[in-house]
Amino acid sequence: MRDSSLRESSSAGRGVKSGDTRIHIFKAWCKACGICAAFCPAQVLARDEGGYPYVQQLDKCIKCGFCEIRCPDFAITVEAVSKGKRGAKDKSEETTEGITNSGQ
Repeated sequence: MRDSSLRESSSAGRGVKSGDTRIHIFKAWCKACGICAAFCPAQVLARDEGGYPYVQQLDKCIKCGFCEIRCPDFAITVEAVSKGKRGAKDKSEETTEGITNSGQ
């Protein structure tokens, strides 16, 4: 079962975030190969019924970036979020709006 932070984030059309980490999954680019989930040493990512990855346990993320590095389709990004940037919206947030975890 997906955690509540994923449901909240998906409905807003943004990446999943917790504390100082944000994970964006671009489902429209993903071919559901499962490499990102397989290489995650902390088992943060899981696969849904269609084989697409989703963030299962973001609080366990160690920010190693293996999922991002190994993805052959560049469909996942891991970013550190600075707590002091509340006023400014970063470019990645603008470009991923509407497609993160939805594919639409």
